Amino acid sequence: MLANHTSVLFSQEPDILLLNNQGKTVGVIEVKGVTDPAGALEGYGTAKKSFEEALCINPEVQTILIANCITPEDKNRIENAPTISTYFNLTEILRETLKIYDQSLKRVFSTLYG
Repeated sequence: MLANHTSVLFSQEPDILLLNNQGKTVGVIEVKGVTDPAGALEGYGTAKKSFEEALCINPEVQTILIANCITPEDKNRIENAPTISTYFNLTEILRETLKIYDQSLKRVFSTLYG
């Protein structure tokens, strides 16, 4: 449970559910880790179906797609899909996280060893 009393539930479909303190689904997250561009479109389709089901239950639910491989075709479909509120590229998130981590370590060691 988060500080705002939202519960985070991990499941198969969707991957992650966010429930408010009344048990209402307020967010749905799908994580697609496929690295093969040929399978990326299939992952998009699976996420879209999951989001459509969640939106039938609560039309105000926030839908978030986190995908490892986003081809130009995927990006076009995602950006024009009314069922996807937000999306993130997992590779870019990890790349930036590792870059920040690396910069932090360099800063620490430069302080220690001048």
